[in-house]
Amino acid sequence: MIRLYQWEISPFCDKVRRILHVKRQQYEVVDLDLMSAVTGRLKKINPTGKVPAIDHDGRLVCDSTDIAHYLEERFPEPPLLPRDPRDLALVNVLEDWADESLYFYEAFLRMTMPHNAQKWVPELAKRDNAVGRAIARFAVPRETRAMAFAQGVGRKSPAVLRSDLERHVESVAALLGDREWLVGSSLTLADIAVFVQLFCIRETVEGAPILHARGHVMEWMGRVDRATAG
Repeated sequence: MIRLYQWEISPFCDKVRRILHVKRQQYEVVDLDLMSAVTGRLKKINPTGKVPAIDHDGRLVCDSTDIAHYLEERFPEPPLLPRDPRDLALVNVLEDWADESLYFYEAFLRMTMPHNAQKWVPELAKRDNAVGRAIARFAVPRETRAMAFAQGVGRKSPAVLRSDLERHVESVAALLGDREWLVGSSLTLADIAVFVQLFCIRETVEGAPILHARGHVMEWMGRVDRATAG
């Protein structure tokens, strides 16, 4: 049995859920409250203090990429990693781009911009008690802003941020061309990794019009969603 420890609205947790759906694996969800990262409960589950983490028959696997590769090894059908070396390299690059670049845009937009944060911070902290929810209102935007500032996204003006997002979405459109999937002729880990970040970006005031203006990307997002929703 697979047990998934998660924060529900994390794109990385969504990524793992969708992989499990594709692999047709049943799993149990353990939704953690946000304060578990402060109280030390999360570190008792995962020493790195991060989610997602899965427990598969007593084996703990952490980090969405490591989990993806573990699940591919244990449950190879249907495959999400191509056999062709060049295609596999492209999948790996796109997943890393999604995890290490696009993620900071979605986190910064959802958790620090007041008009977005008023919806998403309470959603992130919905399993906390009243004290935890009150702390989250101030702590989550502050910590996310510090993280994004250190990475670089948080230092950019709104105009530059929008320009960046448009360039990233145009890159997805160019990669797709007239194809259905980002790499090769079938769904891969690249599609899932990029999709979960853009899905979150689409839920922001800034990101929605950029994505909705690009019909081919929206069609691809719908295709990925249907193939992975479970």
